[in-house]
Amino acid sequence: MQMWNEGTPPIITLPDMAGRTAIVTGASRGIGRAVVQALQANDVFCYGFADVFDSVESGPLWQPIVCDLREPEAIRGAVDSVGRESLDYLVNVAGIDPKVPLSEGDETTWHRIIDLNLRAYYLMIRACGPLLVRGAGKSIVNISSINYRLGISGRSIYTTSKAGILGLTVGLARELGKQDIRINTVTPGWIFTERQIEEYFATEDADVHLNTLAEKQSLRLKIHPLDVANHVLFYLSSVSRASTGHNMVVDGGWLLE
Repeated sequence: MQMWNEGTPPIITLPDMAGRTAIVTGASRGIGRAVVQALQANDVFCYGFADVFDSVESGPLWQPIVCDLREPEAIRGAVDSVGRESLDYLVNVAGIDPKVPLSEGDETTWHRIIDLNLRAYYLMIRACGPLLVRGAGKSIVNISSINYRLGISGRSIYTTSKAGILGLTVGLARELGKQDIRINTVTPGWIFTERQIEEYFATEDADVHLNTLAEKQSLRLKIHPLDVANHVLFYLSSVSRASTGHNMVVDGGWLLE
């Protein structure tokens, strides 16, 4: 039987990004943290937004900013606290993916998921727009999920939020394009983040989940967060200057599109 590929991908190098600045939400863990790592490897200074950090110490290419992305005033305040006149890149990653059956999904639960997974993306773009206009990179990347195509029971609110991200990207592409700002989506499949490993692949049911991946994915690959980050870098860099309003799927050949 073919063995699983568990390697870590190399981080792509895109020279045009060196010396630029980015805001990354959900930067404390998972895909967000991998995006920060990939940006730093390309000499990009990152402002990381998240509700909690293991450490809030800044570094040569890093400034963590604690922000409750469910709160509009917190978003505006966090963007203002960056204290910059321009910004090159915005990457919206933050999100949660709880299973909530329809019978339990009241309006409070709806807002808890949608306000973080979708509304925060819109409000971050709106707050960062004036800075991006004055920047050199002028690129936004939103992170969605192939879950919006899978119809998984108990994920209707989460699925709605992820489908909405694609609509948000398309809906803003022409409007932002008038200001030379590009906006694209990267849509991951099942990514081996720390939390996903803990919840699904370090349990007694790990073989069940691996068998699902083996059945669904075309590649026997444990997709690393840096695999997603590399695709984000592509959309941020001017090498993709002709792309806006598009969606790039990173799922090991699950959806085959």
